[in-house]
Amino acid sequence: MTKHEMVVSVLQSLGLKPQIDDDGDIFVRYQMKTFYVMGANSDDEDYLVVVFPQMYEVNEGEETKVLAACNKTTREIKLAKVYIDQTLKNVSASCEFYYNGEESLKTCLDKAIEILGMVRLTFIKTMRSFD
Repeated sequence: MTKHEMVVSVLQSLGLKPQIDDDGDIFVRYQMKTFYVMGANSDDEDYLVVVFPQMYEVNEGEETKVLAACNKTTREIKLAKVYIDQTLKNVSASCEFYYNGEESLKTCLDKAIEILGMVRLTFIKTMRSFD
């Protein structure tokens, strides 16, 4: 079984319905959010990144506040990285991990998706705390 096939299989075993986009990337819908699993097409190492892209749109003039909220959220949710993109227009989050076998992959994917499911709410609360 390839790494890509194993990721799809594990996501299905978690009760999710993984889909493949035109580039071959795997994505799932969870709690009305779309998460991408990056690195599944590479068989080099047992490393993956789960990404929650464009979870927040940055309004003009709030870039500094958003950057501070990204930093604070990243500190509070230890395994997630929350960041503003280079255009300063969107905030995304990711969770990176190494795994060792299928059972480890299942645990890591489950935890990464759970963590990213909480990131947006934590980020929004942090943004509101700056008002």
